[in-house]
Amino acid sequence: MLRNLFLTIGLLFLVGSAHAQSVPNSKIIVVDFDRVSRESLVGKDIAAQTQSFRVDLEGRARAVQQELSTEEEELAKQRSIISQDAFNERVRAFQQKAQQRQAELQQIDRQSGQAMQQANLEVQRSLRPIVREIMEAKGANMVLDKALVSHHASGLDVTTEVIEKLDETMPSFDVSLPKTGSATSN
Repeated sequence: MLRNLFLTIGLLFLVGSAHAQSVPNSKIIVVDFDRVSRESLVGKDIAAQTQSFRVDLEGRARAVQQELSTEEEELAKQRSIISQDAFNERVRAFQQKAQQRQAELQQIDRQSGQAMQQANLEVQRSLRPIVREIMEAKGANMVLDKALVSHHASGLDVTTEVIEKLDETMPSFDVSLPKTGSATSN
C-alpha cells in the first residue's frame, strides 16, 4: 500500500514537471493604458471633442429649461382668462412638449455614448498592432495593464513607446457626435 502511494506521488510529480516544462517562461511588458488615453494625441483629441460636446449639450439643456419655464409662466397667466377645458388642453400640450424635449436630450446623450464607444474601439484597433509589434521587439509574450500591477522592475513599462507609435499612427479621430440642435426646435 505504501508502495502504491509513493508510485502515485512519483507519477504526479513527473506529470507536474512535464506540464511545467511545456509552459513557456513568461516575459511581460507593462502598458499604462489610462496614460495612453490621457497623453496620446488621439486621446487628447477625443477628450477635447467630448468636452466641447458636453458644453454644447449642457447649453442646450439650459436653453430648453429656460424655454419651458417661460412657457409655464405664460400658461399660469392664462389660467384665469381662458376656460378650464382650454387651460387643461394647454397644460397637456405643455407636458407633452416637456417630455419630448427631455426625450430628445436623453437620445442625444445616448447617441454621444455610442459615438464614444465607437471612437474607443477604433483607437483600440490601432493600438493592438502597436502593442503586438512592441511585444515582438521586446521578446514578450504577455502584456499587463499597469493598473493591475502593484510593482514591476524598471524596463518593463513601455507606455511611452506605445504613445509615440500611436501618435504616429493615429494622431486624431473624428468622433461622430450627434448635433445638439437648437433649443427652440419643435
